[in-house]
Amino acid sequence: MRNLLLSIFMLGFVALNAQFINNLTVSGKIVNPASKMVYLKVLGADAMVPVDSAEISPNGSFLMNLNISTANYYQLTNGGQQYTILILEPNEKVEVEVDANLMIRPIKITGSPNTEQVYKMIGELGAFDTQLKKIESDFQQVQGTAQQDSMAKILVSRYEEIEAQKMSYLKSEITNKPSLASLLFIEKIDIASEIQLYENLDKAVYPKYKDISFVNDLHQKVEKTLRLAPGRPAPEINLMTPDGGFVRLSSLKGKVVLIDFWASWCSPCRRENPNNVKMYERFKDKGFEIYAVSLDKQKSDWVKAIEDDGLKWIHVSDLRYWNSVAAKEYGVGSIPFTVLIDKNGNIIEVGLRGANLEQKLEELLGK
Repeated sequence: MRNLLLSIFMLGFVALNAQFINNLTVSGKIVNPASKMVYLKVLGADAMVPVDSAEISPNGSFLMNLNISTANYYQLTNGGQQYTILILEPNEKVEVEVDANLMIRPIKITGSPNTEQVYKMIGELGAFDTQLKKIESDFQQVQGTAQQDSMAKILVSRYEEIEAQKMSYLKSEITNKPSLASLLFIEKIDIASEIQLYENLDKAVYPKYKDISFVNDLHQKVEKTLRLAPGRPAPEINLMTPDGGFVRLSSLKGKVVLIDFWASWCSPCRRENPNNVKMYERFKDKGFEIYAVSLDKQKSDWVKAIEDDGLKWIHVSDLRYWNSVAAKEYGVGSIPFTVLIDKNGNIIEVGLRGANLEQKLEELLGK
């Protein structure tokens, strides 16, 4: 009996301890409240039901106690469209002071390192933006005057300098403090030119916070970009041809290949086909091939488009529309979508069409 009572006590202690471990306190003050309630919602969630809410006292203070199992992004609202971003983790005791008329600029936040970093970065970036707006205003004032040409060069140079300083600060902050906070700002940086920065941030946050939608979105974007990064092997494709056979992409090694995702129902694709025909006729004898992956659903539509447009290269499809295995593997979100690969099957560039494709083929295969 003593052992049974001890076991029951221990279970209760563990449960109580777990509840304590996950305890989160959000308190503070709302200046100029628009309503008597303050709400905490998951940022970006479709559901309008708040995670928690509290009544605002006559002096503007409020208190919320809740349990969360992991960190997440939240928005604190007073019932209107404005909100304060909070990145909350278990066991934090967060204090917030905001003006309901300007919730995006909280007066004070303590107890949440991630949230504090968010608003530090917003402040720093805002200072750069203020300088940029001042330059734009100065330029407008000299437009149409005798000073326009001479001042334009000075102002453009200054503008570019401030932009470079802004981007340098942003990259430095994300590099030195890869966190849930810096993740909110990385979209301001082009992933194609800064994939290493994205990859480092992903490695810092994904293992610990993979269940957070924003973190998972970043991870998927990094994986997709890395998959199609220049120099990487092109993912294998092995789909059916119109005559029922199969052609592997890897069987074309030794040739420069344009993987062209298209469909008979895609008007931009059909408008691009004459350019591809011209390119194919010009470079096919120099080691160029087109491997066209159709996102059609009906074989008859697919075959008819091939014949009508005079497309004499390799065609494959699984006739699964946007559920095409190859389209998913390559992260295709819209068509036409192209990937140019070299003779070793490694990716050269994504998205080349028309004159840009022709120029690249001239570089690779000669004029």
